[in-house]
Amino acid sequence: MEKTNNQGCFISTLMRLKMSSRDAVVSPQFIDEYSLYMHVDRPVQKAFEAQLKKSAASGHAELILLCGSVGDGKSHMLLYYCNKYPELMEKFVIHNDSTASFYTTESAEFTLKEVLADFADDRLESTSSKMIIAINLGTLSKFLNKDTEGKFTKLAEYVEKAGILDETMYAEEHEYFHSINFADYHLYELTQDGPKAEYISALIEKITKKDPANIFYDSYCRNCKGCESSSCCPIRINYDLLSDAKIQQGLVSAVIESIVKHKLIVSTRELLDFFYEILVDERCFDSGSCEPRKEAQKMTQIQYCNALLPCTLFGRQDASEILKAMHSIDPLRIRNERVDDFFVFYNNSEEVISVFHDDLGEYEYTIDRIRDINFADPQTHFLKEELLYLFIRLCWLAGRRKDLLLPDENYHEFMRCLYLWNTGRYIQLKQLYSDVEKGILSWNGTAGKNEMQLPVTNNHSSYYLYQDIEMKIVTDNMPRSDSEVLYSFKDELRLKYRVRHKDIIGELDVDYNLYVLLKRILNGYVPNVNDKRVNVKCVEFIRKMSQGGSKMELLKIRDFSQIMPKEYRFEYDEEFGYSFEEI
Repeated sequence: MEKTNNQGCFISTLMRLKMSSRDAVVSPQFIDEYSLYMHVDRPVQKAFEAQLKKSAASGHAELILLCGSVGDGKSHMLLYYCNKYPELMEKFVIHNDSTASFYTTESAEFTLKEVLADFADDRLESTSSKMIIAINLGTLSKFLNKDTEGKFTKLAEYVEKAGILDETMYAEEHEYFHSINFADYHLYELTQDGPKAEYISALIEKITKKDPANIFYDSYCRNCKGCESSSCCPIRINYDLLSDAKIQQGLVSAVIESIVKHKLIVSTRELLDFFYEILVDERCFDSGSCEPRKEAQKMTQIQYCNALLPCTLFGRQDASEILKAMHSIDPLRIRNERVDDFFVFYNNSEEVISVFHDDLGEYEYTIDRIRDINFADPQTHFLKEELLYLFIRLCWLAGRRKDLLLPDENYHEFMRCLYLWNTGRYIQLKQLYSDVEKGILSWNGTAGKNEMQLPVTNNHSSYYLYQDIEMKIVTDNMPRSDSEVLYSFKDELRLKYRVRHKDIIGELDVDYNLYVLLKRILNGYVPNVNDKRVNVKCVEFIRKMSQGGSKMELLKIRDFSQIMPKEYRFEYDEEFGYSFEEI
């Protein structure tokens, strides 16, 4: 819980964003003005509202499962609707904390069994109870698995058919049971022009909007503008940066990229905490200080640079999972000939301020504190280096110097394919299917068209075995949508293949990291032990597909021990037996 003795500083208001803040957890029975102000409409809300009105009008039992993970906004949405439609919500019994027990001697599952008594098999059709239960997916799975008495078999059957626990996103209609699954909705949307994130953008707008109703902006105006440390305070500067439209756009893009590349599941609570972390670098600020405003004056110039938003965003590995993921997409990792040439130019230049002025003129205020430094002095080397990091990161966020900071083509291509796959536009995915097929066939080593190299136990052997195999694309498992913007979608490419002339069909889920790995394989890379351990489902898919190859009737053996490689054919025929010949 945050301390309350620093009410005269902007930090005290920003601390309401922290995970440890009492504002991070809400109750549907308590109406809080802060929570209502921070409310942002989401697509999942529309689905819940439609089901709420439909269930309220029925004359029989209605159970609405509000599913998801910890901190994703289930409690907040209940709070919002209790305030928006109090008469409608009064028709329902609301059970919000499915992990808590009513009894000190009994488990949460025992409490759930009591709460859901009217929805057991023997009472479901004879009651008119209406209930909304906010429940985490793990808790729901555990509860149904522990129903050894078989009292909730109808509920279990519905959960299975609706695909609530296996992410199939299948809308199962049921007379009594309904589900709104936060897991079906992401923090970002897919569009033809690339991913967007209306929800993340709206939350940032809530924090930075120039409106007296915005407690953050109000506190900023009251506490920062007259503060003696305002000109040198990185928190004030970070808030100014976060309020900038270009920086917001870059920040949202970075969050989406980190989520996709690291398969992060980010809740609203974690997202708000993340905003706090990039605004306030607690490595330099004592959040319990009686006068935190004076902390900024004590900071060294290097600490000041590290505490600015571009560096707190990309330069932290010791904080949340989001920031760890952000560090992996740090623009400083972008290396090419132009970047190297710029680094050489910068290191040989003494006009550091001019570099900022030329490319980041409107953000030059971020380095006002160090404007008078003489960078000809060798003792300023480390500060000059930190300023280079700040410059590169700020350019990336603001969309500047794109001639140096080239985009990640693999990432953008994957996101384009993800949109096309989720909208069923398979014609435009021919190259994707072809590349993945070639990568799969070359998993154990480079192979020719319609060939698969078989794994070898001796890595030093110069003999390689190949079998013929022909994989064909199957597209009957693709979603279909005419929407220009996708809010609910599968975040992996589920590619389906069959082996020609064989009754073997398999599906492979390709996420970003597997996509990049398969692209590397096309360029000659051979997966190592760790690659195979991480992608065990891909290994199983390859093993299944390989059963449809020709290895039981025909093997090709290539000998690379000589200057001129030789190839042999080892074949079995039911009439004539085995034969071995050089091709």
